[in-house]
Amino acid sequence: MPTNPPRQASGGGESAGQGVPASSVVPTWLLKAKVTAAALPDRYVRRAPLLERLEGVLARRLTALRAPAGFGKTTVLADIARDTQAQGRVVGWIALDDDDTPDVFGSYLIYAFEQAGLDLGLLDGQDTSPSSPGVHRMGLLARAIEAHASPCLLVLDEVDRLPRGTLRSLDLLLQHAPSNLHVAMAYRSDPALDLATHLLDGEAIVVGTEEFRFSRADIAQFFDGALSRRELAAVEERTSGWPVALMVHRHLRGDEGGKLGTNTAIFTENYIGVRLLRDLSAEDRGLLLDLAVFDPIDADVVDDVLRSSEARTRITGLQPLDGLLPPLDEDHAVRRMHPLLREYCLERLAVEDPPRKRSLHKLIALALVGRGRLAPALPHARAAGDSRPVCELVERFGACQLWLREGPAQLMSAGRFLLPDLTASYPRLELLRCVFLRLSSKLEEAHALFEAVARRTGDFARDRDGGDDEALAVDRLFTRAVLAGGVDSPSESEIAALRTAYGGEVEGDRRSRLIAGAGQAWLCVACHDRADFEESRRHGLQAQRYFGADQRYGAVVVDLYQGMSALAQGRVHDAAASYTRARQGIRKFFPSDSCLALSVDVLTTELDLERNRATASQRRALKSLTELPAVWVDIQTAALAVSAELTGELDGAEAAVERLREVVDDVRAKGVAGLSHNLSALLAHYLVEAGRPDEAAQVWQDQGLPCTARDLLVLERQSWRAMETQSCARVRLLAAAGEWAAAERLVGSLCATASDHGLTRTRLRALALSMLVAHQAGQPDRARARLAEFLRLTREADYVRPLVRHGQVSRTVLQQLLDADPDEELRPAAESMLASLDRPAGATTATFSLRELDVLAEVRQGLRNGQIANRLGMTEDGVRYHLKSIYRKTGASSRKEAVSYAHSLGVLP
Repeated sequence: MPTNPPRQASGGGESAGQGVPASSVVPTWLLKAKVTAAALPDRYVRRAPLLERLEGVLARRLTALRAPAGFGKTTVLADIARDTQAQGRVVGWIALDDDDTPDVFGSYLIYAFEQAGLDLGLLDGQDTSPSSPGVHRMGLLARAIEAHASPCLLVLDEVDRLPRGTLRSLDLLLQHAPSNLHVAMAYRSDPALDLATHLLDGEAIVVGTEEFRFSRADIAQFFDGALSRRELAAVEERTSGWPVALMVHRHLRGDEGGKLGTNTAIFTENYIGVRLLRDLSAEDRGLLLDLAVFDPIDADVVDDVLRSSEARTRITGLQPLDGLLPPLDEDHAVRRMHPLLREYCLERLAVEDPPRKRSLHKLIALALVGRGRLAPALPHARAAGDSRPVCELVERFGACQLWLREGPAQLMSAGRFLLPDLTASYPRLELLRCVFLRLSSKLEEAHALFEAVARRTGDFARDRDGGDDEALAVDRLFTRAVLAGGVDSPSESEIAALRTAYGGEVEGDRRSRLIAGAGQAWLCVACHDRADFEESRRHGLQAQRYFGADQRYGAVVVDLYQGMSALAQGRVHDAAASYTRARQGIRKFFPSDSCLALSVDVLTTELDLERNRATASQRRALKSLTELPAVWVDIQTAALAVSAELTGELDGAEAAVERLREVVDDVRAKGVAGLSHNLSALLAHYLVEAGRPDEAAQVWQDQGLPCTARDLLVLERQSWRAMETQSCARVRLLAAAGEWAAAERLVGSLCATASDHGLTRTRLRALALSMLVAHQAGQPDRARARLAEFLRLTREADYVRPLVRHGQVSRTVLQQLLDADPDEELRPAAESMLASLDRPAGATTATFSLRELDVLAEVRQGLRNGQIANRLGMTEDGVRYHLKSIYRKTGASSRKEAVSYAHSLGVLP
């Protein structure tokens, strides 16, 4: 199309169709293709929601379609035009471009309506040549449209390509056109038209990018239903519903009817490079190529890397690409470039300026690591081809810090990046690789590397030149524990060294405090394992003070260990509160970490089971309990112990044995010694339960499990949970062999050790076992004495499960205790316990909520509402609410009646 078309006399054009005089009123140089509606493509999907949104095109002045190239605006306009023509209406179509000056535009307006069949008789004898002003010709056309009387539709495609002067003429037409002229237009970026006036008058609508995006159902229709559910989800993710991307994807699949064939790549490059990016300035195009390197596009990171302060403004200014750079957050600070567009831009940048691409990757990697975002930084570091700066930044965190920040996921990402040739000069990165190898089930390689690092660093006494000896010591403790499955606690000398380093308030920069936080967290775990619970709590609180917002994973882990400490001590409410905090942290910061979520589920179920309140839903989750990765032995042991117990309760001891055999074999194959010993002890326990004591003794011997109290009850070399698990199993094994005296001596020592360390749970288990042993040995008085001691202790912690485990013996001894006329303090507890043994586990939870049980326990003490509120951290209104619920469930009319009813159910021991 020439910029200044030659002047032509009117007439001599093609036949205008019905109602048009033989001598046309338009010049002959006009192109008919510009006034011919686009053809609908093959497999055109008519999307009902979009077309319903566009209904009524003849009932309003203006219908505007705004979206980037490839979203189907032209196709939708063509559909509207055809539908309107089918109604017998006049539809003029113009495909616009940069050369449509006001005069040319005026000529095409007349030509378009001539082709549409509008009666242009009023223009006979009028000057409609290009030499006459465009405004004059538009005025003449307006008169012809007005004379037509019936609604007419003008369709304008790619309005944003018009020169500024032509846009002013179009504005004039929209403002003063006859009432029966309606306009439908499409554009990529907002043209300089006064659309606001028509929108405020309710005479216009603007349909945006999101409404053109194909839904999953649309995509399925586009592929004729040939995609599986998984393929459909993948295509949706890959194309983001961009119609042209769907077309490319269909041709790449080789679907029958595809016309691109092997030219798909050429088509994609040409379409994006020529059509999609044609309106971008050279500066904006350069920005777009740079942005493709970022994934996602974080405006703050972009500003850091490009040394600017206006990234968000510049990205928002890329109007022709609206919809292909969708925001990922409410503030539009983070965006995602469409995969097809990103691939094109990355390829162009690699061809046009490879050094810049590598430089951008390096700068992005450094910027992300500086923000503590290691996982997304590592792919950029690989792409940059210069990993040394990133290695040094990763080293600042080290294995323990990375774990405490975001858990094993980030550490595993670092391990995949840190290949041996990169880490050889960095002992702390070598330790990180040790953890990575261990979590990848490459135990021998991990141990070999650990020993090699020990030799190079003088048994971890000195880091590399310019390194950090203190941080190396912390990483060494963490790595050693992971290699041992979480049970290789620090030695007494190591604990003393940690306490010396971090026992007081640590001053200094943020990095020093984070290292101190890691040390305190490690002391929290080590003291918990040794049943030094008060020290564990003190170190845990101090660790969380140092962590702040940087070590959220560590904060969750500390909450879990604080909860386990409270569980061991029988502090039920404190344990539940710690697990609740951990669950809230997981939901807020680690919603996709299934391992962490399962850990808190395991520990919560363990607490409920100890109180004989495991729910039906917890029982249904048996399988998931065995799927927890064997990283920390304490939690894994709890998971498998709970799973075995619930299995035994539901399906019998033989089923528990089979479940444990499967897991034990797997754990042994992985070489996790600590966990293997605990599970072997559990297996021996359930073999005894199943009446197979000889097999249990063989398991004990084959695994080399400890046999004497001196070896079983030492907390310096094992956790309290391992001591409890193996000691209780050993007592059962001795009793099954008829070695009553040895069993009683061991269980007595276990009870004393538990009492010395405040291990209420272990002490209750030991008392229940002592009752069992005495009963089996024919010592009823001793059995009753142990049971009485158990009942008194349950006033502090309602861990009634140990008696439930030995159901028939417990019933017998309870009845014997009642027959012996115990004191008034013990009788209600014994009667309540006997009644509770006749109900299925978890039945109490169907009657009262945990909070209602808390309120009942305080009411039993004679406390008033205000006192209960203060003790439970509630409001008085909350106490009254729970009391009303209790009265409704029990039918009681007073506090005394409610407490009495609860006693009859065995809810309040």
